[in-house]
Amino acid sequence: MVKKSVIGFVIILVIMIAIAYVETGFNVKHISLTTVTTTQNYTPTANSTITTTIIYNCTGYQLNSTAFNKTSTAKCILTANYTGIWVAAGNSSSVHIKVVGANNQTYVNQTLTYDCVTFFKNLTVPPQIYTLSMTTGLGGGACGSALLKLNMTTIPPPKTIYTMVYNGNFSSGEFTGWNVTGAGFGTAPLNITHANKSRCYVGKYPWSNYNATFFASTYHCGLQNSPGNLTSSPFIANKPFLNFKIISPQNANLYVEILYNGSPSIIAHYNTYNLSFSSGFHNTTESAFRNATIPLTTVIGKVVQIRVVAKVTGQQNYISIGQFYMSSSPNQDPGVLSGPYIYGST
Repeated sequence: MVKKSVIGFVIILVIMIAIAYVETGFNVKHISLTTVTTTQNYTPTANSTITTTIIYNCTGYQLNSTAFNKTSTAKCILTANYTGIWVAAGNSSSVHIKVVGANNQTYVNQTLTYDCVTFFKNLTVPPQIYTLSMTTGLGGGACGSALLKLNMTTIPPPKTIYTMVYNGNFSSGEFTGWNVTGAGFGTAPLNITHANKSRCYVGKYPWSNYNATFFASTYHCGLQNSPGNLTSSPFIANKPFLNFKIISPQNANLYVEILYNGSPSIIAHYNTYNLSFSSGFHNTTESAFRNATIPLTTVIGKVVQIRVVAKVTGQQNYISIGQFYMSSSPNQDPGVLSGPYIYGST
């Protein structure tokens, strides 16, 4: 009797899903469930296996992994047309996530390096069953388990204080977590691969010496650049140095600030066009990123923000920047800093 009841339940469930599919495609808003389990029912032989598929509710679902270099997958059903995605690479240092719908469309396919739980992005997507996939990195991080979480929060918490520079290498391809004012930095970071293929760079040489995919820039392939500011989410200065990559000519109106309580605490100007430290780069100065560092010792343990300031226009007067991270040691090319650090009130 139990076996017949289980078979009957499976048949009814299949019929319901088939009717929903025929009438509404992948629209499953009217289906209310927490967990659906479908099991292949038969008497197994010695060499046979029983396959089980669990379909979770996407709302609040979390895919976890403590292993390195491992892919974890799961299926969930979304009954709304939006969801928020939170990600952590944990101890694995990086994580590649994919979100694929039952309609075979890939909605997310991204490698991220957020050590701790961080809001990644929100999605407006059709209600349907989704396959979630998470591949962990090779180690080197320091924040516990890797995870991929979906919930109904589509706006990142406005007062979140991070323990690292949130979206420091713009790996989402968006300015998520950064406040953009003015037109200078545009609506999204530049993709270095696409920019080089389309010859979107100053001079005859492509962008170089950059290890990530996206960077912020006030240069956008045109002859005229616009002013603008780019301000990070707040984070705790828990290491003595802020390292990053930058291209900037010596200019009083191009600089990087560390904000404390909303006011500049440290101001630094850079001149990557300085040829004295590396004559071998003399032909690529306009598009070659340099290593730069700002010491955080005066604000250590405090909640701060990064602000990149561009108050100028003109083809040569632009700033490109990215790959922000805190470190126990500096990583600055000789001659890049164009003047002493200016310290304000802390």
